[in-house]
Amino acid sequence: MIAMFMQRLGRLPRSRAELDNRRVSGGEIGRTTPVGSLARAVFVLGGCLTTGTGIGLFVVPGRTAEYWAWTIKAPLTAAFFGAGYIGAAMSLWLAARTREWQRARIVAVSAFTLTSLALVDTLRNLGAFAFGDGGLRSVVAWTWLVVYAALPPLVLIAFVLQERAGGAREYGRERPALPMSRFVLGAAGAAMGALGGALLADWSRLASRWPWSLPPLPASVVGAWFCTYAAGLLWFAVRERDWSRARIGVASGMIPLALDLVAAARLHDGFKGTLATGIYLAAVALLLGSVATVAVFEERRLRGAAAHHRDRMAAARNL
Repeated sequence: MIAMFMQRLGRLPRSRAELDNRRVSGGEIGRTTPVGSLARAVFVLGGCLTTGTGIGLFVVPGRTAEYWAWTIKAPLTAAFFGAGYIGAAMSLWLAARTREWQRARIVAVSAFTLTSLALVDTLRNLGAFAFGDGGLRSVVAWTWLVVYAALPPLVLIAFVLQERAGGAREYGRERPALPMSRFVLGAAGAAMGALGGALLADWSRLASRWPWSLPPLPASVVGAWFCTYAAGLLWFAVRERDWSRARIGVASGMIPLALDLVAAARLHDGFKGTLATGIYLAAVALLLGSVATVAVFEERRLRGAAAHHRDRMAAARNL
């Protein structure tokens, strides 16, 4: 199912003529704001960084002492980060391919959330990083700091420029998402935001009850990821309210959820309690099912609306 959606999301317009044809067939009027060179460069840079990072952390989560910016003692934590980066890479590459800013905007919102919170986490826990260890780990640590110091302002500047170029006028809803879709994903986003905020606030009671060992720095970064997922879901539910504009960011979120379940099966020895583990796995599975269900219904609605429009146009030409 996830592969099917990624294939559909990958069918983005590559030329002006194709873009205009899709706009007419989908009932959109007029030209939309294109993705500018700065925004596209930010998406490509983010895609390059997250692809390698995600694959490394997910594939070899138990050897971070050899290659990562800080030692992640729990492989489940490293795999969780890797899954998040792989999902982020997919959304960033899709955003880099699309020509319309309104369809890539949600990815910029998520990227700004993650990079800003990761920078705050880094500055709060500088002592945990391998800046002075020498070798690969030191290079990775300094790269981490430079990247997360540079990306938040770059993403913000790109977002502001795109919105001022016309994106701010493109929040009208040609085909608004179903109220139930917005409610389900909005509620999930609110819950994830609350959980992420608690971890960012260093709520030790929550970290101590986590399904696996979660020291302060990993706990805050896990919290940043939860807040990032929450930002995308809430942006869809509250701001965009249009599936066709938010699908890149929301549907790509199924990838880390599915990979989290794979990591749980691979690294099941790392869990420390049956109740907390059961709650965690049930929540991940429920969220994955919710996003997939919303995606199925909304994609069917989009295809039905496009087919209806084509039939009407064909009937009008035959008159």
